Amino acid sequence: MLPSDEILTGLGVVIVLALSCRMVADATRLPAIVLLLPVGFVAGAVTDDVHPDALLGNAFQPLVTLGVGLILFEAGLRLRLHELTGGAHRVLMRLIAIGTIVTAVGVTLAAKPLFGLDWGPAVVLGAILVVSGPTVVLPLLAYVRPTDRVRTVLKWEGVVIDPVGAVLGVLAFHAVLAGASPGGKPFHPGEFTLSLGVGLAAGAVGAAVLWWLLRRVQREAPAQSVAAALLTLAAALVAADAIRDDSGFVAVTVMGMVMANQAELDVSRILAFHGTVVELLIAILFVLISASVEPDRVADLLPEGLALVALMVFVLRPLVVVLATWGSDLSRAERAFMAWLAPRGIVAAATASAFGLQLTQAGISGAGDILPITFIVIFATVVLYGLTAAPVARLLGIAGAGARVVLVVGGHTWGRALAKALESAGLGVRLWTGRPDEQAAAREAGLDAGKARLGVDLATREEELEEVSDALLVTESDDFNALAAYELRDELGHEHVYRLAPSGEVLDLVPAYAEGNILFHADLTYAELTRRFEAGATLVQVESADRRDGDSAPATLFVVSDSGELRVATGGREPPSAPGDKLICLTHIG
Repeated sequence: MLPSDEILTGLGVVIVLALSCRMVADATRLPAIVLLLPVGFVAGAVTDDVHPDALLGNAFQPLVTLGVGLILFEAGLRLRLHELTGGAHRVLMRLIAIGTIVTAVGVTLAAKPLFGLDWGPAVVLGAILVVSGPTVVLPLLAYVRPTDRVRTVLKWEGVVIDPVGAVLGVLAFHAVLAGASPGGKPFHPGEFTLSLGVGLAAGAVGAAVLWWLLRRVQREAPAQSVAAALLTLAAALVAADAIRDDSGFVAVTVMGMVMANQAELDVSRILAFHGTVVELLIAILFVLISASVEPDRVADLLPEGLALVALMVFVLRPLVVVLATWGSDLSRAERAFMAWLAPRGIVAAATASAFGLQLTQAGISGAGDILPITFIVIFATVVLYGLTAAPVARLLGIAGAGARVVLVVGGHTWGRALAKALESAGLGVRLWTGRPDEQAAAREAGLDAGKARLGVDLATREEELEEVSDALLVTESDDFNALAAYELRDELGHEHVYRLAPSGEVLDLVPAYAEGNILFHADLTYAELTRRFEAGATLVQVESADRRDGDSAPATLFVVSDSGELRVATGGREPPSAPGDKLICLTHIG
């Protein structure tokens, strides 16, 4: 271990590097792992200050276990069983089952001749590389915006495969460890079944305890919800592991799934906190795990590692998708894109770090290669898919097929006209209103209409806003518009939330900076727009080349570019336009 002052320096460097990579990744719309892996690798190569063994010693692997537990619990909180219906449900289940078997067997059989591994490390490597991960897949899906059913299946595969792969990794790890020494007790499937049972039982008990705690905490001290979740999570993880090694991963995943699928308690506060913590944790773990990889071993294994990546990308993944989607109604283009997106993420790195080290300490030959091989696969797949997912989707004709969706909140007559005009300009539109008659009128006009769902838990709101890029708040209630802008800014970003100018004095519900951008012009309040439409004003669509300036020219409210970007008039300033853009204008009253 390093002296305390050097440990402080090392931890500070790790945190700075981790958060810097996340901020740069968000700004450049890249998966953070593309930056975290090479940064951690280089930092570990040029200095000893960020090496996990020097910083944390024997505490590193237990911290990785706790970190993976938090990640799997947070993933479980996003698994809503009601979504798994219809054709997507069948494809997903087959994708998980077939993908797990084909990938594990294929990687295992390839690893032995490629790297000269014994069967034990090869089996563990095959189990580890089954996983994918939502932290890598979701940013790519958000950028590419494929069709809804492709996005749904790939999103769910990325979430579900992590705990499945972790459990499979535990099975392989224990099987290899049991036969590590001559005369050692053979590992039987029943022992893994017992571990799985312990994890399921601990998860069920943990979920029951957490549910009992939250019922009381949320009535008396809601701020303690996160503390209740963390203490229960840690207790379930540690207790399960104390009974059967690594059954804690099963326990925390079960806990998350149970809490996600109960309707009595609100888990949004827990999910919001865990989302922030997990993002930070993932970044720190990636830097530390990458720093523990020996550059010389990566260089030695690089040619064989790239050959394994080629096998996984060009043979195993397409085979999995062909078998899993056989007989489904997915198009060839949709299947081809699904076959071209299977990056590896944090759970692969964490389990490789934990299992590889423990097998090495047990004296198993070749176990030290598990982590550098996994590092090569993670980095190569993320870079490959990160750079090519969008071009491949465009080539297949499904990029942007899940068109940018504009959320219009307000179902009155001119609100529906606004939504219809945006839809006619080529944008996806979703309309929210609480009045059944307005919902019916919107659906009759061919609009996607539903009830406003701002007050639901965070997971549900994230799900419903997943495709939404911009929100227009045009209800008659100025207070509601301001409050809704505040609620939506975290999901959509402040620059993409717009509200009508208030007609008069507004209640001081939220800070001014969080109330969203003012739509159109300060004079175009709900009352004024209603008056104008009742007097005969209409919305018209014109090409930018046909736009004429002058006092009598209609006011431009929106500009829709060729690429589907929406530009909105705000603060009395018309949005910029270029040749080929579509302008949605409000005509003057004659």
